[in-house]
Amino acid sequence: MRAALIALLLIATPALAAEPTVLTLGESAERAVPQDKLFVSLRAEATAPNAAAVQAEINRRMDAAIARAKAVQGVEVETGGYWTNEERPQGQPRRWRGAATLEISGTDFASVTALAGGLQEAGLAMSGMRFDLRRETARAAEDVLTREALARVQARAASAADALNMKIAGYRAIRVGAVNEQPPMRPMMMRAAPAMASADAAPAPSAEPGRATVRVSVEADVLLEAK
Repeated sequence: MRAALIALLLIATPALAAEPTVLTLGESAERAVPQDKLFVSLRAEATAPNAAAVQAEINRRMDAAIARAKAVQGVEVETGGYWTNEERPQGQPRRWRGAATLEISGTDFASVTALAGGLQEAGLAMSGMRFDLRRETARAAEDVLTREALARVQARAASAADALNMKIAGYRAIRVGAVNEQPPMRPMMMRAAPAMASADAAPAPSAEPGRATVRVSVEADVLLEAK
């Protein structure tokens, strides 16, 4: 009776499936993508015997610069840092100095550089210039590169499974990461802002875009099982 019960339990209990083998693979894909957005950083500077006069002059220049920049179609405008501090040069009366920053950007490089030249003519000094990728451009490149990296993972997984005389049962986890490598902002020569606009028009700065490297990495845990 007992032997018959044990035999019945053995028949009724299914065999435990073998645990799958986990193979972790990593692949990447990258591409140099033409930069399609220009950023120019400028600053309004002022020096005066007191802080109020410095701030008033900076505010006047910034208000005029912002209004001028907003009038240019397709150009984005953003203000940055604003500071004032007191200076006490030896043998001279104390004075106050301050500055505020303004960044203009756009995909029409000619419009951005022409505006930058006009703002320099109006008394602002240029701090730097850089190119970047639009978010839409970067995402489109990432989508293509993700497919490439995933295809490489699949190919390697199939090759490894064949070498081990196994087959792919599925994927336990897939991790995707993207990096866009941008060159640093080009620094410009520092100079004191003039008290008034120069009689000579300031030339537009030269701007030539480069390429940004977009890289996507994929790591996957592949489940393998016996054929």
